[in-house]
Amino acid sequence: MSSVEDRLDIMELIARYGAGLDARDWSLWRDVFTDNTLFDLSSWNNLVPKRVDTSRVVRAQARVFAELAVTQHMMSNFRIFFDESNSGRSNSGRVVAVMRAEHWICVEPGSEEMKRYTMFGHYNNALVRESAGWKIDEMHLRVTKTEGDRWVMQEAERRARSKKAGEK
Repeated sequence: MSSVEDRLDIMELIARYGAGLDARDWSLWRDVFTDNTLFDLSSWNNLVPKRVDTSRVVRAQARVFAELAVTQHMMSNFRIFFDESNSGRSNSGRVVAVMRAEHWICVEPGSEEMKRYTMFGHYNNALVRESAGWKIDEMHLRVTKTEGDRWVMQEAERRARSKKAGEK
């Protein structure tokens, strides 16, 4: 049987996921994942989920989020499941959490006019216990509804690509 402490550690892990994104604290956000995480955002971007070098994903997210004026990621209604081992202590499991993610961008860089894009849904993440604690090994985002203008995310990605190309 997994402990209450495990459950609290997993809820803290998911809180650090959102806090890392919103504070643009990329060390914090990187720390919630295994080194090669499966990222599944297929319900939103229609891309095939794949396991990739997590540090590469963090660098890409940092570039995109640098273009957003503000974000707020909220997770709640945690349901935590453990794969029990014979020893009674689990080293793997899942956490399902309801999510709402707000994203704002300045219409023109430096302007005060902003547009918003909100995603609603849930995360269904596979977890593993490493020596440093619980980590997300598979991140599955299921978007069930959106509000606002999807252009917000497309424009943030376009601006990030443009800056990266300008650095070469």
